[in-house]
Amino acid sequence: MAKRSTSKDPHTKISLRKVLKIPLHNLSWYRAALSHPSFRNENFSKTKELEDFDRLEFLGDSILNEVICQKLFVVFPEADEGMLSKLRSILVSQRILSRIAKTLKLRKILLLGRHLQHNFNGQLEIKILTDALEALFAAIYFDHGHEKIEAFILKHFKGYFDPKLLFRLDPNPKSTLQEMTLKKWKKLPEYRHSYSPKGVKTIASIGRKRKAVGWDKIKRESELKAARALIQLLRKEFKKK
Repeated sequence: MAKRSTSKDPHTKISLRKVLKIPLHNLSWYRAALSHPSFRNENFSKTKELEDFDRLEFLGDSILNEVICQKLFVVFPEADEGMLSKLRSILVSQRILSRIAKTLKLRKILLLGRHLQHNFNGQLEIKILTDALEALFAAIYFDHGHEKIEAFILKHFKGYFDPKLLFRLDPNPKSTLQEMTLKKWKKLPEYRHSYSPKGVKTIASIGRKRKAVGWDKIKRESELKAARALIQLLRKEFKKK
């Protein structure tokens, strides 16, 4: 990340064009999207004329949802409303958005306040990168229009419209498993745990025959792994019928 003490503006047409790989017209939209509120608070006089970051994030989130919903409607013609909603929630999750933001190397051109520069990791990093990416979607929309931002979003989400991959990336497989078991058997899945020096073993089950195991050092993670494994087993079972 560029040092903030330098007078050089990291949001030049050259650096942005290299990252985004699209023509740039009005740089102020991109500066607004890539100047985090923490940076603006420390540099108010330099950023006061820019559009509000949170407003851009709000609009970018709406644009993203519209584009993703339309694509899912076409790609999965057999999916009902519940399945489409589940697929959308996975696609627009912080997990996938932060992956795309990292692929675009937004961290290198995102302006942060001094404190965040030294604490930019973990869940905080994921959230900030996600917010910045959504703000960037709005910036591209204002600079190029709806057709261009739709193409930009679909280009970077292209590899994710695979149901097998999506369910592996499901940020809340326990919720997905619960929906499946309630719909099919009107029962909730059960989780049993056993502990050892190596970690936690979780068995997720629905009835006596349908079971899957997850291992991890953390109990919650072992439950998520067990839930994902049981979801895969159930989907295979449903396909055979």
